[in-house]
Amino acid sequence: MMNSRKMTTFILLAGVLVGSAAHAVSDRYRDLSARLTNDAEQALSNGEAQAADDLLNLALTANPGNAQAYVLKGQAQGKLENKEEALRLITVGLDIEPSDQAALKLQGEAAIAVGNFEQADTALNRLRTVCKAPCDMANDLAAAIETGRAAQEAQ
Repeated sequence: MMNSRKMTTFILLAGVLVGSAAHAVSDRYRDLSARLTNDAEQALSNGEAQAADDLLNLALTANPGNAQAYVLKGQAQGKLENKEEALRLITVGLDIEPSDQAALKLQGEAAIAVGNFEQADTALNRLRTVCKAPCDMANDLAAAIETGRAAQEAQ
């Protein structure tokens, strides 16, 4: 099934590359990247982290400014146990879209996973700034940071 989807994606991407008008190609790239990102999000929710990662590589090739693709690729890398890379990619997504609340929470969680509590605290503070109180995401992240610190101290 994934081979068929990859082939279709490759054909679509190749078709976009052959387009003639620069503005239309740009719109096509953004649209293609968005479709690939949506497909990757579905693959990720189905537990297919590698398939999602492959789709996100294509999405980012089509549109390197796709913040959501970086964040999702970070999630996929986390599921593939590449925790440092997960944090890096989520951070890139936030560099593009700094007020993405879900990405800020994910960044904090990824920072906890690698033991970087300073970065987790920074993500929490940014999340509290952009999320209106009461903010369940900020409260969840604060609890996760506290639990992570306690676990680290117990070791």
